Amino acid sequence: MTKATSGSDSTDLKTDLKNTVLLPKTEFPMKGNLPEREPKMIEAWEKADLYEKILKKNAGRPKFTLPDGPPYANGSIHIGHVLNKCLKDFTIKYRNMAGWSAAFIPGWDCHGLPIEHNVTKALGPKRKEKTDTDMRKLCREEAQKWVNHQREQFRRLGILAEWENPYLTMDPAYEAEEVRELARALKKGTLYRGEKPVYWCPALQTALAEAEVEYHEHKSPSIYFVMPFDEGAKSFGTFKKPVGFAVWTTTPWTLPANLGLALNADFDYGFYDAGDRILIMAAPLKESVEKETGLTLTDTGTIVKGAKFERMNARHPFYERNSLIVLGAHVTLDAGTGCVHTAPGHGQDDYRVGLQYGLKVLSPIDGEGRYTDDVPEYKGTKIWDANPLVVQRLRDNGGLLAFKEITHQYPHNWRSKTPLIFRATPQWFLGMDLETSSGAKPEATDMRGRALKEIDSIQFVPKWGEARLRAMIENRPDWCLSRQRVWGVPIPVFTCKSCGTVLAKPEVMEKVADAIEKEGGIEAYHAHPESDFTKGHPCAKCGGTDFTRGSDILDVWFDSGVCWSAVQKRRGELTYPADVYLEGSDQHRGWFQTSLLASMATEGQAPFKALVTHGFVTDIQGRKMSKSLGNVVDPADTIKKSGAEILRLWVSYEDFGQDIGCGKESFDRVTETYRRFRNTMRFLLGNIHDFNPESDRVEFSKMTTLDQWALGRLNELVKESARAYESYEFYKVYHSLNNFFTVELSAGYLDMLKDRLYTGKRDGLVRRSAQTALYTMADTLTRVMAPITSFLAEEVYAELPGNKAPSVFLTDYPKPVAAWDNVALKEDLAQLFTIRSDVTKKLEELRQTKAIGSGLDAKIAIRADGPLHMTLKKYESLLSEFFIVSQVSLSMGQLEIQAAHADGEKCERCWYWSTELGKEPRFPTVCPKCVPALV
Repeated sequence: MTKATSGSDSTDLKTDLKNTVLLPKTEFPMKGNLPEREPKMIEAWEKADLYEKILKKNAGRPKFTLPDGPPYANGSIHIGHVLNKCLKDFTIKYRNMAGWSAAFIPGWDCHGLPIEHNVTKALGPKRKEKTDTDMRKLCREEAQKWVNHQREQFRRLGILAEWENPYLTMDPAYEAEEVRELARALKKGTLYRGEKPVYWCPALQTALAEAEVEYHEHKSPSIYFVMPFDEGAKSFGTFKKPVGFAVWTTTPWTLPANLGLALNADFDYGFYDAGDRILIMAAPLKESVEKETGLTLTDTGTIVKGAKFERMNARHPFYERNSLIVLGAHVTLDAGTGCVHTAPGHGQDDYRVGLQYGLKVLSPIDGEGRYTDDVPEYKGTKIWDANPLVVQRLRDNGGLLAFKEITHQYPHNWRSKTPLIFRATPQWFLGMDLETSSGAKPEATDMRGRALKEIDSIQFVPKWGEARLRAMIENRPDWCLSRQRVWGVPIPVFTCKSCGTVLAKPEVMEKVADAIEKEGGIEAYHAHPESDFTKGHPCAKCGGTDFTRGSDILDVWFDSGVCWSAVQKRRGELTYPADVYLEGSDQHRGWFQTSLLASMATEGQAPFKALVTHGFVTDIQGRKMSKSLGNVVDPADTIKKSGAEILRLWVSYEDFGQDIGCGKESFDRVTETYRRFRNTMRFLLGNIHDFNPESDRVEFSKMTTLDQWALGRLNELVKESARAYESYEFYKVYHSLNNFFTVELSAGYLDMLKDRLYTGKRDGLVRRSAQTALYTMADTLTRVMAPITSFLAEEVYAELPGNKAPSVFLTDYPKPVAAWDNVALKEDLAQLFTIRSDVTKKLEELRQTKAIGSGLDAKIAIRADGPLHMTLKKYESLLSEFFIVSQVSLSMGQLEIQAAHADGEKCERCWYWSTELGKEPRFPTVCPKCVPALV
């Protein structure tokens, strides 16, 4: 073997050889520098009208509709908004790349109490100087301010949408369509006016819907008292002591409105001697009553079924009037005495049973929660202040059996956080199961039954959403649509000044809707004289033509609940019903439910084909985020520090069907994943710097076995990710990508390729084969990642060689290639990877003894028999590259792997050891496999 004799000659040769090594080259930076780079990318997208170009490219494709459940225009976005909007963005971007035309029209909920409350609070004493018109103008400005603020925050997340033409529930066209939907409901017979108990907020003096109620701890009096039954008791025996029903309540303030006493027809009611009187109660509750009251109750031997008391009379606990005994299934044995004080004006169950028995709906409480003239002794007293007064009154007349205060879960206004009451007032309702006077339920007004039937045809992701929505529909009362506020869409009804009869006609409502749409919004309703709308519609009762306009507004849940009519049906890019609604789990009682009911009321069908539900965001310990705990994550802070891409990746990390933990630990985890993605893509780009996909691509059939296997694995990733995207399982996309980058690429395939890429002949078949695989991977992975890591995907795509679209989002989602599926090759290399793990262990043992430095310093001897030996023999020429060692030998026998230092000398160019160095005299220190790259 010829060797260089001069030191300087040797140095020159090494320098020359080093210059022939084809190391990676790329301008793609290692550091993401996301807080600075992302805003520039967003600016470029908007300057290029990327969203519009996506829709133009997809024109003619099937439409995919995901309406935006509108966030409330009140304050900065929180981490829950990030979760929701990113999930929608993942869906829309994937669908646009995968064969659909998927517009995304963002929306905002703009009316309602919180905005009005903020304006009122800001005005302070000056509120008294403002007219209702002034207030509506100020509220509109307040809502628009937050729409503009939130829009920029959502844009910063990299969400592509029709940001310059969103839908706002305060747009005149939207407000008009809302009134038209109300008119349609009235025409269908599902809208009615009734006086029944609704959740009422005394602090803000307005009715609330179920979706606006949340439960907090509240301190209430818990009292046991007596309702006399002396006259009625004679029907069941001779008693020498006063007889009365033992009753329990936590709302003593409702006792002035008591008109009845409810029992359960099937319960056994016992007569018990309490010393100075006989008390009647449900027999199974005797012991718990004794424990709660401290009374000793002796059985008198009289037991009577609840049904026997029906329509008899007890006496009011302190008024000289009877209370009718009624029967109701709502009376249970969960607590109390089995005898339920009934005030039809102050409870849903009380109202229903009172309606059945013809009881009056008495509600002697005004909007502020004070007693009216109906209770002269307490007139003007707030109900909370009346509780001790009523308790003292019972104590004074001997009717109080026991008193204590309890802390329990009690309904509160979800915005003001103040306690609510049930109060019967005239309101407008959407009926769930209205009956005719004959008791029949026409299909058109059996909304509950039709909605439950419709649920059968809806797809739920996760599946538990179906049971949750079904339970809410089964148990919900009629929907109270009216609110006693200023800022909102009016309920356009009119009251006859002569006789007080209400004029509510679809034709009149349509006139109002037209004025609202043509004249700039809801102010048109208030600005016109009433006669402009009521002309031609005299009072049905007295024929009068002079009317007063109604001042109630619509529930904001009705605002958003008619999005399907005001947006889906009116925007040509969308469809009705939508393919999917995607919101948080609280929307089963909110937007999901109200949209379903509003659509059922007038169209008789659901406005969506599928419901996708995500959980809440909690801290890492699973606790609800709150300022008091100091565990709130502000997305703006995270974006400023780490970039929006980290938030996007975090959203995709976990299964959103459950609550999702958020905090430093989770952000650190996904940040590390991002770095892995970025560095791997940088490696791919660096090694295709001299590759032209138009001229240098190698046909699949001519590629090396290892490259064919790698594209087969890529094929599986494409299939897995497409399935995951279409089933909304984005966390599976995240984990499939992470596994591919970590296991398939970084820890395996890319290491195997380095020798071919760096030391192979520049335009040789084996190097171009590797580059073809790497280019295909870079292009494919970029498009798979794009819906989730949109910034990284766009950045990588811009660096890809060859002719390409202006943006990754103007490309199509990759489709699997049938030719790449080689089951036999996959199974064979699975065996080799198993052997590779054992080889790695053997090499590590040599490193520990310092017998070798890198794997290229080693040789491997493998003894195997049977199918394994056949597989090894089949790929014998591949094994050195596969194990990244200099030499591999095979022999027959029981499985054994041996590792030792390689034979020969180390090639100065590729660092492989060879016994044939110097075969080419021109390159005395180079191995034969390097020579073709040098000549």
